[in-house]
Amino acid sequence: MVTILASALAALSIMLLIGGLVLARGDTSIRERLDMYLAGGSSAQPITLQELELAQPFSERVLLPLVKRSAQLFGWMWPQNRLSALRTRLAMAGKLGGISAGDFVGLKGACMVALLGVALLFGFLTHYQLNYFSALLLAALGLCGFFLPDVWLSRRIARRQMELLQALPDALDMLTIAIEAGLSFENALQEIAAKWSNELSWEFARVLRDIGMGQSRRQALLGLSDRTGVSDIVSFVASLNQAEELGVSIGRVLKVQAEELRVRRRQRAQERANQAPIKMLFPLVFLIFPAIFAVLLGPSVPQILQIFGGGR
Repeated sequence: MVTILASALAALSIMLLIGGLVLARGDTSIRERLDMYLAGGSSAQPITLQELELAQPFSERVLLPLVKRSAQLFGWMWPQNRLSALRTRLAMAGKLGGISAGDFVGLKGACMVALLGVALLFGFLTHYQLNYFSALLLAALGLCGFFLPDVWLSRRIARRQMELLQALPDALDMLTIAIEAGLSFENALQEIAAKWSNELSWEFARVLRDIGMGQSRRQALLGLSDRTGVSDIVSFVASLNQAEELGVSIGRVLKVQAEELRVRRRQRAQERANQAPIKMLFPLVFLIFPAIFAVLLGPSVPQILQIFGGGR
């Protein structure tokens, strides 16, 4: 009995020793992987602060701090109401990488400084004389550089609003079908956000996130209308909120809204088609007609000159 007990204790000790070695080896491998990750893939030497900074991309190391400094320099002269309007425009532009109103002001200042620097370098290399006209030209270039990001932002907002307008009638049709099939309004929005990949589906996904974070449906939809700035979406949100207040069926409201938006989309297409001849008038008059006149009247010009020259 003593021999059996001693053998069992020896076997248990060996098993515990082997288990401890396995666990220690596992912990060592995890520690080695963590060290390699913190050291940038090399376990021989820990990573330094300089190496960590150099591992970042050029935009985060150089451009972003420059924009931050410019924002601090130009932000104090920007009124608060203008900053509020700029925040609204940035929200209407959609995904911009999380850029804030202050960062955008800094970007405007950086563009102005960069354009002025290029102009001064060009003038220095070409030995251009500094006079009253060149000073006015530098001031004009500085203003152009300062307002160039605003032009880009306006074009992005217009392009995004046009995409929202084009996708809204089809989205309302899909919402109507989903609600008539028995889904709730939030589940219908979830279907569009899951199956589509455009600006409108991203906005619907944000509405669902706002509702999930505790906002009411009315507040989330009002945030949608404020972020987009599209008249059709504003009308759609107002109709939904009014239907919720009065207890009207949302499916019926969505069906009416979808029909109206399809009519408006057709009218906008007809309006753009009617504007096409007017837009074609300028290239016809200034580019095509002079070439046609040169081809048709060019051979007769020497004869006309000869007739008038012979008459004198």
